[in-house]
Amino acid sequence: MTTNFPTSIDSLTNPLTTDPMNNPSHADQHADANDAIEAIETQIGTTAAPVLARLASPTFTGVPAAPTAPLATNSTQLATTAFVIANAATGPQGSQGSTGSQGSTGSQGSTGSQGATGSQGTAGSQGSTGSQGSAGAQGAQGSGSQGSQGSTGSQGSAGSQGAQGATGAGTQGAQGSDGAQGATGSQGSTGAQGTTGSQGSTGAQGSAGSQGATGAQGVAGSQGSTGSQGPTGSQGATGAQGATGAQGATGAQGATGSVASFGFTSGLYYRGSGTQGTTLTATLSQTVYLPFIMTETKTFDRIAIATGASYVGTGSVRLGIYNNDTTTGKPSTVLLDAGTVATTAASTVYQITISQSLTAGTYWLAFNMQTAASTPNYIGSSLTASSPINYVIGTTGSPAGSAGVWLEASITGAFATAGTLTSALFGPTCTLRVV
Repeated sequence: MTTNFPTSIDSLTNPLTTDPMNNPSHADQHADANDAIEAIETQIGTTAAPVLARLASPTFTGVPAAPTAPLATNSTQLATTAFVIANAATGPQGSQGSTGSQGSTGSQGSTGSQGATGSQGTAGSQGSTGSQGSAGAQGAQGSGSQGSQGSTGSQGSAGSQGAQGATGAGTQGAQGSDGAQGATGSQGSTGAQGTTGSQGSTGAQGSAGSQGATGAQGVAGSQGSTGSQGPTGSQGATGAQGATGAQGATGAQGATGSVASFGFTSGLYYRGSGTQGTTLTATLSQTVYLPFIMTETKTFDRIAIATGASYVGTGSVRLGIYNNDTTTGKPSTVLLDAGTVATTAASTVYQITISQSLTAGTYWLAFNMQTAASTPNYIGSSLTASSPINYVIGTTGSPAGSAGVWLEASITGAFATAGTLTSALFGPTCTLRVV
């Protein structure tokens, strides 16, 4: 079973006490359990390479996220970067001191330059909060210049707010001193905000918090300029010779040398070297290769064979043209596989339509009987003195030739690159017609 974990939970089959060992399969049960255990281990990881973080002293990777605590939270809760930035300007908060009575607010002077930051004193313990008086009812605001403000009375309960009068054009008078704060009543309407007092001296820096998670790596800086080149070191020992490199591309073929052209006539059929055509018995699945020399470029439109006068039955022959191996003087790769032609009557020419151009050089005409007639006699050639350039070729030191054609056995189906060849003096062959 291929485990579905962690995409989904696997459904494992629990065998019953009455089940045989092979249904469900005992081996499959173990394999399913092993697959599930391996999937869990892969998700958890190892001590050296963990995937999930441990509860004790975890090490996170990537960009872990967590809830951001409210401002001034002081607990063992994790601090996010948002929490740190929000609290950075304030520093640690000391306990609040007792609230004194508020003096009268004077007119605000111009803001002086900020003094040097002093060390922060120790925070005092927070005093008890006095009770707030009830808010007095607010009268309607009259027009005209505003007089100086009297002392604030104890705050009564909040009355309904009167309509606001138009603001007078006069200057604001100085604020009177505040009275003692009474018990807390219901909150009245919010008064205008007073001016901000000068900033107090900065307290001493609190102890450093634990280091936050490493931020994402910044973009790479631009590369510095290249330093000047140092002096050339002494030559090291010669290394071992490297592997031979790949062979370079084949150079362009040189111009074709001049060849005395034999000449070809349109509409005539040509065959390779050899004596007058004679009737020969073909061998099933044997390819006969006959040399064929070109002295100029020509195009051929037919490849043909002929049955002998003694031919009887129905057969089929595959015909083609092979390239010449200039190293061995033997057939090599297939240039043209013309297909097969059925032969059914004696003394008859059978041909296949082709369109094949041959440049100056040596080729081999290929004849292969793939279905044998009862008497498979075809017209062929006897090469008592033959090679692509009319050499007499022999397998012994005798002047008599014994290797005019090449034979290849056990060839069925389409032509392929020539394999193991044996020599002979004769064999059935084919002809080519010039366009």
